[in-house]
Amino acid sequence: MVALMKTSLDFSPQQRKLLYSWLLYAIGAAGIAGTLAFLVAMTRTPGVRILPSARAFQVILIAHVTFALTIWLLAFISTVWVWVAAQSGIALNRIGSWAGLITSLIGTIIISIPIALFQGEAVTTDYVPLLDTPLFFVGFVTFLIGVGITAATYLVGVARRDRAAGPLSLIAFGMACAAVAALVAVVSLGVAALRLGIGANGREPAQYYQSMFWGMGHSLQYVSVATMVVVWYALVGLFLGESRLNAKFAKAMLAIFALSPLASPIPYFLYDPITVPQRKAWGIALDSALSVPVMFLGPLLLVWVWRTRGEDVRAWLKRMPWGEPRVMTFVFSAILFAFGLTIHPAARQGTLRTPAHYHSVVVGGVTLAFMGLAYHMLSKLNRPVVWRRAAIAQPYLFALGLMGLVSGLLGAGDLGAPRKTYDAAVTGAAWLKPMIVMGGGAAIAALGGAMFVGIMAGSLLRRAESKRTVEIQKPAFVGSTGD
Repeated sequence: MVALMKTSLDFSPQQRKLLYSWLLYAIGAAGIAGTLAFLVAMTRTPGVRILPSARAFQVILIAHVTFALTIWLLAFISTVWVWVAAQSGIALNRIGSWAGLITSLIGTIIISIPIALFQGEAVTTDYVPLLDTPLFFVGFVTFLIGVGITAATYLVGVARRDRAAGPLSLIAFGMACAAVAALVAVVSLGVAALRLGIGANGREPAQYYQSMFWGMGHSLQYVSVATMVVVWYALVGLFLGESRLNAKFAKAMLAIFALSPLASPIPYFLYDPITVPQRKAWGIALDSALSVPVMFLGPLLLVWVWRTRGEDVRAWLKRMPWGEPRVMTFVFSAILFAFGLTIHPAARQGTLRTPAHYHSVVVGGVTLAFMGLAYHMLSKLNRPVVWRRAAIAQPYLFALGLMGLVSGLLGAGDLGAPRKTYDAAVTGAAWLKPMIVMGGGAAIAALGGAMFVGIMAGSLLRRAESKRTVEIQKPAFVGSTGD
């Protein structure tokens, strides 16, 4: 039997303050990312085109990807480190904890300056599209260092924990693996800077930055997916209690998330890191390793849920808590992540098939899981969920909208619609219909995302309840005896 999480009855004021600060920061980043996503999607929608020029589109696209795939995700992952530490009795160094938060916030502010002023050439590379100006690079590195400080603080807390408390829980171990991968990402960027030098210096900017962020980008994929799997188990564990999975096997699978990224800095020492064929070969190997733990831990989780159904499947389905946000975010997260894995962007590179893949995997799978845990964190902050009916509808709107968006991107990509292009909606009549589907889905997903940000912000900015813990209603799965 796997100990998922050793739950403390209440958080200390210091733990609650740190968790609150990280969560509010993450929700703010999500709100910015969602607003920018709406502008990008509507500009790509035939007959709409909000942004007036290709330059504006490129800058807003870069800002959207930066806030959606880097700042929001890593800020929330940092929030999860704080939450898991408090839940598991892991003491975090106070100075390190706040230094990580403040450093990340400063980095975000610095990044926002060139975006707001439209400074620098737009370089739409993979992993980290950016504005080629020192201020953007400094802000990004500062933000990443803050996340690295938070990850290191968590690992130090794990190392110093009282051994008499027993083995590390599955949730705490999984986040330790994510922390290792995060530190490898920081190291990979440092190694790349040493090997490539700072600045393109006459080299092709797109090729230079693609190589600069290659190792870091792959490592951060492990961080996001590892945390998503941890959140899956945490959300299901809230309703089903202890898992009957083999603890050693589950932890061995999670360890892959920490061990595989260790290879990320190696290519920078073996050959010219700008060489594309070798970099792609390493990338395929790292991507393959990323899928292994998910292929085992995902189905095992579904088996665990299925075994709680009892004998009457119809009754089980009827009694499922379809109106519980934490349950439905998990369900939709698993569906969208699995669907995204079936989309191979390499099949039609340079088309909208690629953003269809990562919107399904990251915006769908990872972000929806994070939304579910964010709702639960409110109870630990003594803040009830505002607008409960909206919270019930929110996962449905966000997920169904994403399904439309991904379907539209995938259909247009298969017809050859180019990615990262301002006039993609109007230059190809062949993909006009799927782009309309994409725009409609994006509008619905944007509404669901705005509802999430509004609900979370409204809940967080309200005065906390008295000392008692505010719990969201917990309808249990049929056949379960969990907390």
